[in-house]
Amino acid sequence: MAEKPTKENTLYLVIKQAYYDEILAGTKKEEYREIKETTWKKYLIQEEVQFEDGMGVLPFLAYPEDQVCELSKGGDIYAYNNGVFPYRPVEYKYLNLAVGYNKNRQTMLVEVKDISFQILESPKGPMLIYDDGEKAIQVTDPKKANACFWEIVYHLGEIIEHS
Repeated sequence: MAEKPTKENTLYLVIKQAYYDEILAGTKKEEYREIKETTWKKYLIQEEVQFEDGMGVLPFLAYPEDQVCELSKGGDIYAYNNGVFPYRPVEYKYLNLAVGYNKNRQTMLVEVKDISFQILESPKGPMLIYDDGEKAIQVTDPKKANACFWEIVYHLGEIIEHS
C-alpha cells in the first residue's frame, strides 16, 4: 500500500451483500454510481465560480472549453457532449465499502486502480435523451441526443482489509 487511506483519498459507499461477496470473491471488478444532481459533488472535482447572484460551484472541466459543448461549460452533468464525459473525477485511491446501514455491518477497504465514466444503460439501451426544454424523450440515435445519464466506474484493485 503506497499511500495510507485518509478521509480525503477514500470514498465511503454503501453496497448490497451480494456485491460485497462478489468483490471479496474477486468476480466483481468495478463499482458503479450514477452521477445525479444530489450526488455529483461527492464524485467530481468542483470549482468556485461567480454567478450574477453570487458565488457557486460547478464541476471542473477535464478538457479545454473549445472541446466541450455549451451545456457542459455551464456545469450540466447530463450533457451528452458527443459521448465524452467532460468533468474531472475526485481521484479517490480507496473505496470504503459497507453492507447496509446496520451498526455491525461488514466493511471492506479496496484500492481504486482507475476511474472512468460511461453512459448509464437501461433495458432499452443507453440512456440517451433529447430534451427540447419542454419535453425529454429517450432516443437511440446518438446524433439526436443532447443529454444522457452518466455513471462513474471505479475499477477495483487489491482488497486492503475486510471484516
